[in-house]
Amino acid sequence: MTIMIKTLKIAFAALVAMVLAVGCAKNSGLDTSGHEEQALEAWMEKNVDFTEYSEWMKTDDGTYILWIHKAPVLDPKADSLAEENDWVRINYTGKTLDEDVFYTRSAAVAKVQGTYNRRTHYVPDFVHLHKENSLLPKGTREALTHMRVGDMVRVIMPSGSYMAASGYSSTNVGYNGQFGLPGSVPVIVDSLELLEMTTQPIEEEEVAIGSYVERWGMNAADSLKGHKGLYVQLQNPFPFKRDSVVKDSVLTCYYKAYFLDGFVFDSNIDSVQMRAWGEILNEGPMKWDMKNTETKMIEGFKQACCQACYGDHIRTVFTSAYGYGISGSAAKATTSSSSSSDFDYSSYYNYLNYYTYMNMYGGGYGGYGYGGYGGYGGYYDDYYNSMYYASLYNQMYNQPTSTPSNEDEEEESKVIVSTEILPFTPLIFEIWVLEDNGVEEAPDHNYL
Repeated sequence: MTIMIKTLKIAFAALVAMVLAVGCAKNSGLDTSGHEEQALEAWMEKNVDFTEYSEWMKTDDGTYILWIHKAPVLDPKADSLAEENDWVRINYTGKTLDEDVFYTRSAAVAKVQGTYNRRTHYVPDFVHLHKENSLLPKGTREALTHMRVGDMVRVIMPSGSYMAASGYSSTNVGYNGQFGLPGSVPVIVDSLELLEMTTQPIEEEEVAIGSYVERWGMNAADSLKGHKGLYVQLQNPFPFKRDSVVKDSVLTCYYKAYFLDGFVFDSNIDSVQMRAWGEILNEGPMKWDMKNTETKMIEGFKQACCQACYGDHIRTVFTSAYGYGISGSAAKATTSSSSSSDFDYSSYYNYLNYYTYMNMYGGGYGGYGYGGYGGYGGYYDDYYNSMYYASLYNQMYNQPTSTPSNEDEEEESKVIVSTEILPFTPLIFEIWVLEDNGVEEAPDHNYL
C-alpha cells in the first residue's frame, strides 16, 4: 500500500506537469482550474476502476461521485433524495489523492493517524444542506443531493469544489489527520455516508429529550414552568433543610456536563476528568456571582441553578434552545502558554450561515417564528441572537493582530482541545451546589 501511494503521488505530479506543458505549447488559454480538471481526469482514468462501483456519475463542475453502497429504494415516495434546506447527518473522511488524511469523523481512522483525542466526540456531523452554508463544500453538497439515506459514496473533486486555494488547516482538534490540505489540489471525500435527513430538527430534538427524561420518571408536563424542553430534578441525598435559595448570590459548585449518549464534554471534578480524558484540565469548584449580568452562562445551566438551594445535588437536561442552539460550538485547540485570548471564529460564521435557516424556518413550519420557536419564549432572539451577534462580532473585530512569541514558552506549552457541540444538541448537567459555609470539598465520584 505504501509503495502504491508513493507511486500515485509521483504519477499525479507528472500528469500535472504534462498537462501544463501541453496547455502552454498549444496556448489553449485554460486557467489554473482548467489544467487541474484535465490532470484530475487523467488521474481518474489511470487509477480508478469504475467497474468496482455499483454506479457513478460526473457533475458539470468536474466532481466524480462513485457509489460504494446504494441503499435499496423500498418506497419511492418516502425514500427521497436529500434536498436543499434539509439537515443531514453524515460520516466521511477527507483525503488528498495521495491518500493523506486531513479530516475524519472516525475515531478508528484518527487513532491510525495518531491524532485521536479523548476530548473529541467522534460522531457523525450534522449540517444544514444549504448553498449559503460555507462550511459545507460545494462538491460535498452536490453529492448529497444525489444520495438517499443509507447510501455511501466516494467523492473525488477539483479544489474549486472544496476549499479552493485556502486548503484546510492541520491544527489538531481531533478530527484532523496527520497533514493539512494544501490549497488548489483535488480532494477525495471518502466513505461519505448519509445516515439521516430531516426538515424538522427542533421537533426531533424535543422527541429525543422526551424519551430521555422518561428514565428520570418525568414527562413533558414536568418541564420548568415557562421553559419548554428544560427539566430540573433534585437528587438524593437531600439537604436537611431547603430554604436558602442560591439565586442572586454567589454560587459555588462542582459539575459534570455530558451528552445524551453519556460522552462527558466538561467537568471540574478531578475523578470525572481523569476517567473521561486521562488528565485534569479544570481545578477546583466554579464560583459565579449570579448578580453579575455581564457573566455569560449557558441558559439551561443558569435556569437550573436559579432553582437550587445550598447543598443541593441537581441534574438538568435541556434542548439546544437553552444551550448552543442551531450553530453549535466548533472544536478548537488553545495553547496554555498563549497570551492572547483564542477566539472561535467558526461559531460566528456558523451564526451567519444558519441565520438564513432561522428565517426560513420561521416562515412556515408549524408556526415556529424567529424569536419564538414555539414554547421557547424569546430565547433565540433575546439571548442567543445577542450572544452570537453582538458578543461574537465585537470579539472577532477586537482580536490582537499578533501574539508575542517566546521559544521557551512554546516548548512548555500545552494544547487543550475543546469538545465540539453539534447543532441541535441537548445537554445534561449534574450540579453539586456547595454549602454556604466556605466548604469546597468535591463530591465523591467513585461510582461514575
